[in-house]
Amino acid sequence: MGLFSAEEPKPYQIDDKQLICMFCKNETFYVRKEQLHSPTQTFFNVEWMGSTATCFVCSSCSYVHWFMR
Repeated sequence: MGLFSAEEPKPYQIDDKQLICMFCKNETFYVRKEQLHSPTQTFFNVEWMGSTATCFVCSSCSYVHWFMR
């Protein structure tokens, strides 16, 4: 069972480049979406309006790689 879901970690490519963990050089990751918000959005309780980023979490060391398009 995966760290964040029932999915198994797997290799990913981003812009035709193999994703490799910057910390431990592992090549398999779990994927999750994370909400990005500012202090102003938090103050007005509108975090839901923030952008989202795709996070690839290393299956070996748990280092999180963030990507936003």
